[in-house]
Amino acid sequence: LVVSGASISGLALGPLVPLLLETYGWRGALLLLAAVSFNLVAAGALLRPLPLPAEPPGPPKDRPGLVRLLRHGPFLRYALAFVLVDAGYYVPFVHGE
Repeated sequence: LVVSGASISGLALGPLVPLLLETYGWRGALLLLAAVSFNLVAAGALLRPLPLPAEPPGPPKDRPGLVRLLRHGPFLRYALAFVLVDAGYYVPFVHGE
């Protein structure tokens, strides 16, 4: 389920990218694709570690939230996997036309 979005987006972006290139040019098309990708930041922000039962609710007092997130193993593995997937998967959309 986690990576099925890549397949669905591949099906949707295949015909969409040439249409965007014809309509907006390569700069506009890349800007629109970047805006769509930027929306994933909100989804990634939801992948923060859950508070432990002994901790009071609210932000942690010992470390800032970003430092705590960057030390969370499952988040780091998830982020690294998608960096590697996007590094090779995005290339056909950019250079395919």
